[in-house]
Amino acid sequence: MAIAFRASAEAHVTSGDLTITVPGTVQAGDAMLLVGGLNDAGVSDFDWSPPPGWTQLRASRSGSNLFGALYGKVATSGDIGTPVTLESNSTGKSGAVLCAWSGTDPVSPFNAHAMAVETVTTVNHATPTAEATVENAVIAIAAVQSNSAAESWGTASGYTKRQDSLDNDNLNGHVTVTLQDKTVTELGTYGGETLVAANPSGKAVMFTVVLAPASDVQTSRPVADELVDGVVGVPTPGAGSGVYARLAANTDAEYAEFADDGEIELHMAPVADPNAASAHTIRFRARYAAGATSGTITTTLKEGDTPIAQWVDNLTADFTDYTHTLSSGEANSITDYTALDVHQTVDLS
Repeated sequence: MAIAFRASAEAHVTSGDLTITVPGTVQAGDAMLLVGGLNDAGVSDFDWSPPPGWTQLRASRSGSNLFGALYGKVATSGDIGTPVTLESNSTGKSGAVLCAWSGTDPVSPFNAHAMAVETVTTVNHATPTAEATVENAVIAIAAVQSNSAAESWGTASGYTKRQDSLDNDNLNGHVTVTLQDKTVTELGTYGGETLVAANPSGKAVMFTVVLAPASDVQTSRPVADELVDGVVGVPTPGAGSGVYARLAANTDAEYAEFADDGEIELHMAPVADPNAASAHTIRFRARYAAGATSGTITTTLKEGDTPIAQWVDNLTADFTDYTHTLSSGEANSITDYTALDVHQTVDLS
């Protein structure tokens, strides 16, 4: 599946929180990048934290008062047309750009990313380089700068400008942003281009991101706990995490420990609709321990509240790989590949 640009949006404010709205044309499973900058008046406590559900890919201050940040997220159905707020108590200006692409890897769309910080006064802002380890990637480059002159951004050779954020009505200490992209077919190092502003600045932050396409084989791992009863994560998950993170780690050193009759329901990362009814496989590893001598684990694949398939496996004393492949009828009954949950209960003796 080829990556295609989906939509963009921009926002700028003269003070405080910045809110930008995810375009209504974005679809679940799209990769989204949010890049922006804030004049923080030299107070790092004013700098943005990642919005809920977003991952901070890169962030840095430049010079005395510019904070630049890059965030990433795989869109869900709940994101479409909704506001994203970057919170700050700063009285300084800020600007941001949000872009989305279809056809990206639904689990790990951000193949690589890099950041460069510039403090030399210039109109030529060099983007950092990043290594593309997948073919048919999209390279996104972005720059954030702060100055007090009427601003515009040129387009790097071979790239398409997707969005600028400009506020030329409030020039004193304003922040401007540009995001541009291009498709590449080969592995290698990308970035290193120059993004040219109309006027010089000694405060700039640049980013390069490699977006990975969806492959013929998609892998989804748990991203949230929907229900946890009589189950703990080992080691104990940290603040803001959950049992899901132990299972997503995919190692025997991190796991979920069930008491007898314990149950868990995990929300799975979205995948693209394969438009096929074959090769839908659920895999996990499990064992009984802690004094048990036998046991079973019942697994139910659900779409929201609707069961898709259910089966029972016998546990052994050693970690064992368990695999279940959906029938064509079960696979065809899935209508929303962003709403899949796995529910498991354990019966021990």
